[in-house]
Amino acid sequence: MDYVSLLPPEIKQRRIEEQRQGKILKIAAIVLVALLVVYAFLLVSSFLTRNTLDSLRNEREDLEQQAAALQEYDDLYNEMQSAEDTLNRAMGNVPEWDRFLLDLGLAMNPETALTSLNIDYQIDDNEEDGNAENGNAGSGSFSMQGWSYSHGNVSDMLERAQKLEQLENLRLRSLHRQR
Repeated sequence: MDYVSLLPPEIKQRRIEEQRQGKILKIAAIVLVALLVVYAFLLVSSFLTRNTLDSLRNEREDLEQQAAALQEYDDLYNEMQSAEDTLNRAMGNVPEWDRFLLDLGLAMNPETALTSLNIDYQIDDNEEDGNAENGNAGSGSFSMQGWSYSHGNVSDMLERAQKLEQLENLRLRSLHRQR
């Protein structure tokens, strides 16, 4: 069966227009709702970002205040470093005599006695300017005299003294046996 419409063409045209307008209104409503959702999302996102930015600014201000409070300690540290550098330049690079004497004493045998110790030490010219490369402030020599019950004790003492980092080129000049 065929469908036959008895409605006049104006009414048919108006219904088609109403359906078309209804579809357009539905699409416009959906687009409007979508735009409102996007706008709400952007509004909430910008609010959260603004809160984060404000908290970061506050944290930065606190850190800058703390840094300003610590600036006097930095100035004191720099002043101390400058004074220490001046002192080191003035003194030169002097050996640690107390450590050297302690190490030398530990290298001695209980059966070996030291009766005299003479040290001749001179600071190198480049060390007076504070240009020490490896911590050796200068050069020198020392001589010691003493006694022991046996040549083996003297040999043992010389072997241990040879291992001291403050000494190099250690030599025995003479060894006398007394009766």
